Amino acid sequence: MSKAATNWEEMSVEELEKAVQYHNKKYWIDNATEISDPEFDKLVETLRTKSPESPVLDAIGPAGAGVEEDEASELPKIHHNPPMLSLDKCYDEDTLKKWFGKFEGDALVSPKIDGVAVCIKYDEAGNLVLGATRGDGTVGEIITDNVKNIVDVPTKISAGPLEVRGEAYMPRDVFHRKFAAKYMSPRNLTAGALKRKDGSKTADYEIHFYCYDVIGKEFDSEVAKFEFASEEGFTPVPSELVEHATLQSTYDRYAAERQDWNYETDGVVYKVNTTALQEAMGRTSHHPRFAIAYKFQGDSGQSTLRSIEWSVSRTGAINPVGIVDPVELSGAMVSRVSLHNLAIMEGLGDEDGLFLNSTVLMMRRGGVIPNMEKVLEKGDEKVEIPTHCPICGAETYRKQDFLFADHHDDCSSMKVRQLAHYTKVMEIKGFGQKILEQVFDESLVVEIADFYRLTTADLEGLDRMGEKLAQKLVDQIKDRQKVPVDTFLRALGIHELGKHVSKILAKTYTSMDEIFAMTQEELAAIHTIGEVIAKSVVDGLAERREEIEALLEFVEVEFPTQEEDDADQADTVLSGKKVLFTGTLEAMSRKDAQKAVESYGGSAPSSVSSSLDYLVIGDEDYEKFEGGWRSSKLKKAEKYNDGGSSIAIISESKFLALLDEAKAQAGEES
Repeated sequence: MSKAATNWEEMSVEELEKAVQYHNKKYWIDNATEISDPEFDKLVETLRTKSPESPVLDAIGPAGAGVEEDEASELPKIHHNPPMLSLDKCYDEDTLKKWFGKFEGDALVSPKIDGVAVCIKYDEAGNLVLGATRGDGTVGEIITDNVKNIVDVPTKISAGPLEVRGEAYMPRDVFHRKFAAKYMSPRNLTAGALKRKDGSKTADYEIHFYCYDVIGKEFDSEVAKFEFASEEGFTPVPSELVEHATLQSTYDRYAAERQDWNYETDGVVYKVNTTALQEAMGRTSHHPRFAIAYKFQGDSGQSTLRSIEWSVSRTGAINPVGIVDPVELSGAMVSRVSLHNLAIMEGLGDEDGLFLNSTVLMMRRGGVIPNMEKVLEKGDEKVEIPTHCPICGAETYRKQDFLFADHHDDCSSMKVRQLAHYTKVMEIKGFGQKILEQVFDESLVVEIADFYRLTTADLEGLDRMGEKLAQKLVDQIKDRQKVPVDTFLRALGIHELGKHVSKILAKTYTSMDEIFAMTQEELAAIHTIGEVIAKSVVDGLAERREEIEALLEFVEVEFPTQEEDDADQADTVLSGKKVLFTGTLEAMSRKDAQKAVESYGGSAPSSVSSSLDYLVIGDEDYEKFEGGWRSSKLKKAEKYNDGGSSIAIISESKFLALLDEAKAQAGEES
C-alpha cells in the first residue's frame, strides 16, 4: 500500500476497503502510522459515502487502543431517546450567516471537542446508573463502569432523573506525558479506554468530560443549562455568547488559539441560546436545525509576518511567499506561508495594503506550504511591491492579478521551472529539481531543445551521477521524441495553454504552421475559448516561436488522423460543453467521468470559469447544496451566474442521464 495514496475518491470500493484495513492495522497493531488522522478520516468517509453498508466500517480500530484483543467483548446496547443526532456542518462564513439569519437573538459558541460522545443517566436519587457511547446516534454501547472512572464525572448529583450528554476526551498534556511514545491519537486512545472490559482500568487513562447538554429538566437557555451543570459538578464545554457581527471573528480567534488548548478540536459549534426557539426550529432525522458546526479545514495557528520573498514561476509571474515566525502545524514546524499572487496578497491587507509584523492566521489544508487566511492584527511596516525581478533584475509590471517582468535570458528561477514543467508533462522521468538546477547552472540545458543534445558524457560530470543513471536519462529523452500535439503544446508552459485549449488546437488545426499563423480573433471565436485566453495563447506562441521551432527539430508532433476526428464529431448533448465535477461521485471516479465527457465531445476543465456549462455535484452533496451548503466552487459558480453566466448546477444523477442521452446520440447502448 502506497504511503502517498491520498486520492481516495478515485478508488473503487474494494480498493478503499483494503486501504482502510491496511492503515487501521498500521495504526493500531504495528504502531507505524503512514497517514495523518485527518487523512484517515477522509479515507473512511469516502468509503462510507461509496458503500455505507461495508462491513469494514464496523471493524475500524482493534478492541481499543491499549486494549489487548482478547479483552474485547460484545458490549450490551441501549437505544437513545431522544437520539444523539449529528451536527449539521458548514465550511464558510456565508453558510454560517445564512444559518444565523434563520432566527433572532444570540448564539452560544464553543469548541467542537474531538473526543467520544457519551451520555450519562442518573436515577431519581441522583445516582449514576448508566453510561453509554453515542454509537450510531440511535443505538449506543453501555459502558457504565468505564464512565464512573472518568476524572470529572460525578457519580451522584442532587436529584434526578436526569441525562447528561457530552464529550469524553484525553487532555493533550496527559497524552504527551503517558502515551505519545506509543500511540498516535488521543481521540482513538480515549475510545479504546472507554471500552476496557475491566472498567476500573479506564482510570489509568485520565479521561476527562465536557458537558454540552442536559435532558430531563427545563431550562430557558443554554447558558442556564450550563450554569446548572456546573453547580452539579460537571465541567461545561468552554463557551461564550456571540452576535451576528462577531460570528466569523470568533471562529478566526478559535482557529488561531486552538493549538494552545489542552484538548483537540476540529471546529466551532454554534447553537441557538434560547431553548424555546430551539423547539420552534426543530430537528431533521440527521441533525438539529438549531445548531451548526463550522469545521476547521486544516490545521491552523497564528504567527507574525516578518518578510516577503518574491518567487519567479515558470510562466514568469513573480509571486509572494510570506516568511513568518516558526509555528507548528500538522506536526511540522513551518516558517513559510503562501500568499498565492499579487491580488490575493493585497486582499489580505486593508485599504493601505499588507504590513510586516502583522499577526496572521495560517491554515494548512493538506499542502506543504500553508495558506495565510487573514490578518488578525495589523503590523507597522508596509509591504513594498518589487520594481525589478529578484533574480534577473528585469523591470516589473502588473498584468491583472499577477506581477510580471520581461525576464532576462539568465533568469534561472523561471527557466528551471519551465524545464521542470516540460519534463513532467512529456513524462521524461528522472529529472528532479537538483538535477535540473545542475544542468542549467552548467549551461548544459538552457533552452528546452538542449535536452535533446545531452549525452551521457555531459551528465556523468554532475554530482552523484553515474554512467547507468546518465544513460537512463538520455534514453528517457529519446523515448519522448514523438508525442501528440496537445501534449507538446501543454509542455511548453504557456499561460492559458493547458489541457482544454491544447486539445481544441489539436482538433482544429493540422500542422504547427497553422497554429503559428492563427490570429487572436480566430481563436477567440472558437466556443469556450474567449478573448482573454486567445490573447494569452497567441502572444505566448509568438514570443517563444524561435524556441519552439528549435525544439521541433528534435520532436515530432502527431496530429489526430481523419478517422480519429470523425470518431469525435458525433453530435451529442455534451458536444462543446464544459463540465466540472466537485465532491464525491458514487457511480464512477471523477477521472472516469471526465473521460466520459471528453469522449462525447465535451471538455472537463479543472476549475470554475464564466464559460462553464455544468457543475456536477455528487448526489449526497447535492442534498446539502439544496439545504444551503456551499463549497468554494459552488460559491464561485453562483457568483458568475449572478454576473450573467449560465452555469447549470446539477446532481450526479442528472449528469448520468445526460451521459445516457449522449451515448444514445452517438449510436451506443447505454
